Amino acid sequence: MRDGAGRGEIDPPALEVRHETLRSGVVAVRLAGELDTDTAGRLHEALQSAILGARAVVVDLAAVSYLGSAGVSALLGAHTRAGDRVHLAGLEGNRSVHKVVDLLGLTRHFVVHDDVPAFLTALRA
Repeated sequence: MRDGAGRGEIDPPALEVRHETLRSGVVAVRLAGELDTDTAGRLHEALQSAILGARAVVVDLAAVSYLGSAGVSALLGAHTRAGDRVHLAGLEGNRSVHKVVDLLGLTRHFVVHDDVPAFLTALRA
C-alpha cells in the first residue's frame, strides 16, 4: 500500500481490470499492475464474472508488473471452476511474470498464448 501524496491516505490497489467481449462467448480479462494479496480479490471477482456463460476466457497478463502467490491462487481457482475454458496470454516480453508461470508449472493447467490475437487464432483452429 502506498501513502497518497504524504497525506496519510491509502491509494487504491494498483491493479486495473478490464473485461472485453472479443466475440460471442469469448471474453478477455485484461490486467495491468500488481497482482498480489491486496488485488487478488478483484481478479477473483473479475474471473468469476467472466467465466459465467463464456465458452472461453483469456487472461491477458502482458501489463502485469508483479504476480504473487495470491494472484496465482486466483488464476488456479478460475481453472478449478472453468477448466480448459480459461487461457493465459501476454507472457512474451513479460519476463518476470513468465518466470513465475514457468517456475510454478502453470502451463500444466493453462493453455498459454503469446498474446490475445494468438489466442483468437487458436480458437479458430
